[in-house]
Amino acid sequence: MMTRPGIFAIALALVCHVTPARSDEVRSAVDDGNRAFVAAFLRGDAKAIGELYTEDAQVIAPGAPVARGRAAIAAAWKKAMDSVKDVRLETADVESSGDLAAETGTVHLVGKDGAATKERYVVVWKRTKGGWKLHRDIWNGE
Repeated sequence: MMTRPGIFAIALALVCHVTPARSDEVRSAVDDGNRAFVAAFLRGDAKAIGELYTEDAQVIAPGAPVARGRAAIAAAWKKAMDSVKDVRLETADVESSGDLAAETGTVHLVGKDGAATKERYVVVWKRTKGGWKLHRDIWNGE
């Protein structure tokens, strides 16, 4: 029969072994989500962007009312698409715990007029039955 300290040692070894793979899995899901976001943005597909968010997601854009829910979020991104011709996301880090992950990074934008800007963002991702989705999205200028 295994002793309690023996069981604890095995459990600890398993947790230590599994944790890095889980972090890599979350980071990979965030990277995939960001690629899907950029691709949909560049092809002008606001509806596809809305589907990348949870049903009760919020986009908190500077100087704008909070967009709540997929339809409002799609409408907000459609408006942004009218003035931006290129977007690039640069993830600084991703930390996760349970069904939530926090991503910080920088977004590089090029307007239709050619002006380039750079802003910082924080996204809270949430694991759903459909995979990792954007849940809270906020950014500000650098």
